[in-house]
Amino acid sequence: MYKFDLQSLLNHRRYQEEVLQKELSESRKRLVDEQKKLRLIKAKKRECAHTLQHRQKENGTVSDLILYLRYLDRLAKELDRQQQKVVLAEKQFNQKRNALIEIMKKRKMLEKLRERGWKAYEQQMLRNDRKLMDEAAAKQFSTNS
Repeated sequence: MYKFDLQSLLNHRRYQEEVLQKELSESRKRLVDEQKKLRLIKAKKRECAHTLQHRQKENGTVSDLILYLRYLDRLAKELDRQQQKVVLAEKQFNQKRNALIEIMKKRKMLEKLRERGWKAYEQQMLRNDRKLMDEAAAKQFSTNS
């Protein structure tokens, strides 16, 4: 019976691949969440800027305008922080994806080795069967002669 010598390594590669797939999925979810937060902050900033323009046109009080400007400044800082979080999440996602690609390549290489070994084993078994049949036929021929 054929036994692949590197089967335990192949099993380990499969396990690593499963773990990395889960981590990649979590990383993708984190990236989507961070991008959603970024879009919300941008929407708040646009809305506040629009409201500020509207108040300026309607001759709003100076204290109201100052409050809106401070809020816009705070939103700008929050936007910068969130953009950094998005960049970090993208970086982590790409790292996980690249790690998964590498482990998949290693697993596929081992599977190809196993397949080649299996084919070589089958060929050897066929040769042994032919040899056994030839010997049996030769014995039968020699006893009939």
